[in-house]
Amino acid sequence: MMQTVFNALNGENHEEEWTPEPSSESLADLKARLKASIDDTAEAERRKYITQGAGQAMTYMRKADEASRYIAATNPDASGYPLLSAEVGITAPTMQKVAQVVHAAYSQWQIISAAIEAARLATKAAIESSETIEEAQAAANALSWPSPGQKFPQHS
Repeated sequence: MMQTVFNALNGENHEEEWTPEPSSESLADLKARLKASIDDTAEAERRKYITQGAGQAMTYMRKADEASRYIAATNPDASGYPLLSAEVGITAPTMQKVAQVVHAAYSQWQIISAAIEAARLATKAAIESSETIEEAQAAANALSWPSPGQKFPQHS
């Protein structure tokens, strides 16, 4: 590989042959590092759509559960839906509308989350099946996350 080198003594550039240092990292170590990096990046991708934190994740799951149960109920009692009740007048004017908003948001999240998970798992599988350091790095470099403006197919 040729590189341009500046000679400070005479102020001129010249071309020299250069060979990059071979990596001392083993293929197994590289795969482990790349896969851990993919997991970290997937979490960053998820944070583009949701608030981070274990407590917040539990709240989202509970709200989604309450919304599904409320929508399915024939005569729901508001006391059985404390998280939805807390949003009445904030998210929407009625419990029914809050449940619909939460349900719609959760449905959209499932679609986006699935796209992120598919990209994460496919990339990790490609890295794992790589037989050389170059193949493993190329697999990691080929990762393409869904974009925030991307339209996702709707589930029925």
